Order: sequence, then structure tokens, then C-alpha cells
Amino acid sequence: MPKVKLLMPVDSTFLSSIIHEGLLYLIKNYSQNFGLGEIDFEPNFLSKAYSQMDEERINKIRIAMAGNDNLNSKLFEKLGSNLKSRKTYYDLLLMLKNNSSIIKDRDPIELGHRISGKEHLIGIGKKDNGIAAPQLLKIDRYTGFTSLETPYTSKQFTLYISPEVALIYLVGIYSSFVGSIRQQNQNYYFFLFLSPDEVIKLLYEGNKSLLDAYMKVKNFAMEELEKVISRYPLNELMAIELALNLEIRRLMDSENLDKLSLLLFKIAPEGQTYKIYETLPLEIYRITPFYTIAEKYFGNAEKFIEKLSHALAPDKIIMEALSSLSKKNRYSEAENVLMAIQNLYRFVMLGDAQGFFGFLQKLDEARKKLENSKEAFRARLYNNIVAMF
Repeated sequence: MPKVKLLMPVDSTFLSSIIHEGLLYLIKNYSQNFGLGEIDFEPNFLSKAYSQMDEERINKIRIAMAGNDNLNSKLFEKLGSNLKSRKTYYDLLLMLKNNSSIIKDRDPIELGHRISGKEHLIGIGKKDNGIAAPQLLKIDRYTGFTSLETPYTSKQFTLYISPEVALIYLVGIYSSFVGSIRQQNQNYYFFLFLSPDEVIKLLYEGNKSLLDAYMKVKNFAMEELEKVISRYPLNELMAIELALNLEIRRLMDSENLDKLSLLLFKIAPEGQTYKIYETLPLEIYRITPFYTIAEKYFGNAEKFIEKLSHALAPDKIIMEALSSLSKKNRYSEAENVLMAIQNLYRFVMLGDAQGFFGFLQKLDEARKKLENSKEAFRARLYNNIVAMF
């Protein structure tokens, strides 16, 4: 039975997050015995993981490799094959799926950091046994080694990874990729992970049922975030959508979870590499901070949430106005609507009732701005929302 020995820290870097995401996906599907230091997997777990990947999901992962990345050829070379994919993660994952029989077990797989000269090695003793890491894995700029307690603060290292680490990393991409958008001639990619605290808790407890519950809620959150990102990826809006989603609350209830902490990474190509534009912590609660306030002021909290969700639906005027912010012909009231959402965030995430009244006030200001113009029909739409409450 193949083993993976966990010798690398769990932290909030992209490198740690995506490798541990890959591991959690593999544990969920191909392990019954795991802990903070070691994981037992069923035979051929990596080969099975790739053969069973969903092609429709792979098709969404349209991320180009950057710079001098050669994972698309070197990984196959290390697996004993002369195959070579195009320099996209979509094509690489699809080729691995269609040729999963070339992936063999190595026992044990050691996931640990090592510094050798100017080389940062993961899962290997020397660079000749590994592959130069792709730019996405170097996106943290060696954060894990930059501290006053080490001699590495002013040094730069070249990262090399074992073929097995590369395969686990690619599983992490498959499992965490939320979606992408293009704004102002720039591509942005979004990845969702469990927070470091949640990962440590899962590995420490070794509870498969808890892992299944966490991953089920995270995957549902990914689906909901994909919808928001495709419309307008505003941080406050993403947090509000997760907090208002009754299906997530019901799922949290059925899985007996009180809270789940997530990390959303927003990444973009920059020259020959990538840059992390934002790391957004997201918290999902079974009982949200504003729920008690909603019951106090509006009686039935679930009906109130349904009304808010309806107002924020993709085909409604609020989303339409927000989407116009990134366009040349933006709606004249778009800034008022943005401020309305920022006020709603205060209410939904902090339980501040004044935030809700600020939300209504800003929507009413949007209405007034339009009511005597040729866009007066939009004024009626804002009025309808305010009248619902």
C-alpha cells in the first residue's frame, strides 16, 4: 500500500495550498487511513485519479503555462514516455487522463522541502531526479523560506519537484480551479482552498467523514463563486453570495458543520510568470451573523434571505449595473449600486442593521438619478427592489 509522508508545513502560500488541496482530493477518493504525518493510499491511486477525472471539468481549466515552463514534456519524460502536450494545463491534464496507465506508484512519496546550494527541492534529493517547477508553483516568491531565523532572506532559489509532487500539484489545480475572467485585456484565474487551519484539523483528526463534509461544502461554494466571478468578481459580493445561499446553509446543517474557512486566490499572468493579485479569506457559517438580526426586524429570516437572493440574481438590475462598471458605457447609477453592495456587506457579514438601511438608501439614490432621464425604466426596477422590503 503506497504511502505519502508529509514533511512540509501547511501554510497560506499558494504552493502549500495547492499541494495540500491535491492531497485532500486524493485522500477523499483513494485513502481510508491518513494523519498529519503519513497517508496510506490504495494501489495505483494517482493513475486512478487521472483516469477518473471529469473531462468537462478539465475543459474549463484554460490556463496557459508561462515563461520557460516545460512540465508538459518533462513530466512525461520522467514517467518514461515520449508524449508531449501543448503548453496549457487543459491539454496536459487531458493527456494524462487519456494515458493514465503510464503513471506508476512510488513508495514512499516524501513531501518535504530541502535546500541544496541554490536549489529548493521538494520530494527529491537532487535536482537531476526532478523537474523544474512551473511558474505557478513559484508564485509565492519563496515566501516559505523568507524569515529572519534563516540565512535565506536575501537569496533566490530554483525550485525542482519530483514527478509525484508534479502529479499531486496538477490534481490540486483540477480540484481547486473556480474559473477565469478577462478584464481590460488581462486574464484572471481564481482558485479556492480550505484554509491552513482547516487542513491541519482534517489531517490531525484523520476523520474521513469530516473530510467528505468539508469537500462537499467547498465544492458547492466553488460552483456558486464561479457564477459570481462570471458576472462581476467583487470581493464583497462573493462573500455576500456565500452567506445568503440557503443551499449552502442547508448543506452545512445536514453535514453538521458550524463554520468553514476558505482561501480564494486571484492570479494573473505577468510577463514570463504569474502574480497573486489577491488572497481573500472567506468564512461560511451555518448561522450567519445577520440571521438573528433578520429574524428580529423581518420575522421570517429565510423568506428575507430569499428576497435578497432574488434581488442579486444574475438577470436582475443590480448585477447588470455592477457588470457595467468594467465597460466603456457604464450605467450612470453604477457607483450608487456599488456603494449599496458595500453597505449590504456590513449587514450580511457583520450583522450591522444600519448596513441594510444603507443598502436601500443607495438603491433609492440610484432610482432618483434615473427617474427623469431616458433610462427611467431602470428607476422602476430599483424601486421594485426597495419596495420588496
